Amino acid sequence: MVQMNIMVVERCGGHITLLFSIWKDSHLARSQGSRGAGLNIADGVEANVEFVSSNKPEFKGQLSSGSRLDTPAGPITDGDISIEVLGMDGLEMKNSGRIYLDLVEELRQARLIKREDSYRIHVTLELPTSQGFGMSAAGLIAVARAFHALSSKGSDEQYLRLAHRIERMHGSGLGDVLGISAKGVELRLEPGAPGSGGKVVSFTTSQPILVVWRPEESRHTSTYIDDPIWQRSISKAGEQSVARLRLKDWTFERWPDLMLESRNFADASGLLEEKVRKNLLAMVQKEILRLDLQARVNVRLCMLGVSVSILPRRLDQPLLEHELEAICDALRTNGLGVRETRIQ
Repeated sequence: MVQMNIMVVERCGGHITLLFSIWKDSHLARSQGSRGAGLNIADGVEANVEFVSSNKPEFKGQLSSGSRLDTPAGPITDGDISIEVLGMDGLEMKNSGRIYLDLVEELRQARLIKREDSYRIHVTLELPTSQGFGMSAAGLIAVARAFHALSSKGSDEQYLRLAHRIERMHGSGLGDVLGISAKGVELRLEPGAPGSGGKVVSFTTSQPILVVWRPEESRHTSTYIDDPIWQRSISKAGEQSVARLRLKDWTFERWPDLMLESRNFADASGLLEEKVRKNLLAMVQKEILRLDLQARVNVRLCMLGVSVSILPRRLDQPLLEHELEAICDALRTNGLGVRETRIQ
């Protein structure tokens, strides 16, 4: 019997952390993570997962009525996993599939997919990696949810926990999966995976924003979270900011508080003092001033890339399309990468 190919497409938006503290000492990956605050964005990752075939041998004999095989009809080998990852420029990103192979292995061990089944995985990124836009978490979640749709096994929370586990295995994120699970503008109250200790609250808003980055620069999260000196300065600043943010209910009215604390965190953590970040922020702020839009926007560092987000100063006064276009044109003239997206 020939089985038809089955394909599922899933999307997951990215995530920007504005402030955080590091919690990575637990032996259990599901308990590691961060406290912090950030926002979810529309642009992210699209994943296409296709079931191809199964290596399970087919029994060709006859069984008496009501009986079944106690053991498989023959040896079963692992199914083939084909992975293609395309960057935002449409070009294939070589050596980027390991993170998805590890996810497949975790799904197999959890018996959420069959070991003998073969799949093709196609991942398309809409933003650059290692720039603080949560592309690894978004990619893992999109692929995991595509497998969930194919298998119809388990709960969404199980797949999120596995995505978080793979993030920690690769040192590529702390709180992005938990943040994405909440949507909107989120405050991560306790570290960990969704449903495994991680606690998060959020409020929703739909706002056009810009994300900006230096194309020739990138920073991998592990560079900072695995360094003892950075750990101490980041965590001290992050814990102080989170302690102040959690004093009141997390609602739409807390946006000015988040903007203040994200600026405080950038200064207190020492991250703003890195020359390449400082220069990027100064360049963007200079163009904002030239356009006389400083009363309309806040410019905030995205953790932990060489990137910033350009956000509305007030949520009840969204940025207008002509304002966004003017900022985009000015920053692209300076050789920066820019993309318009939305908080969602």
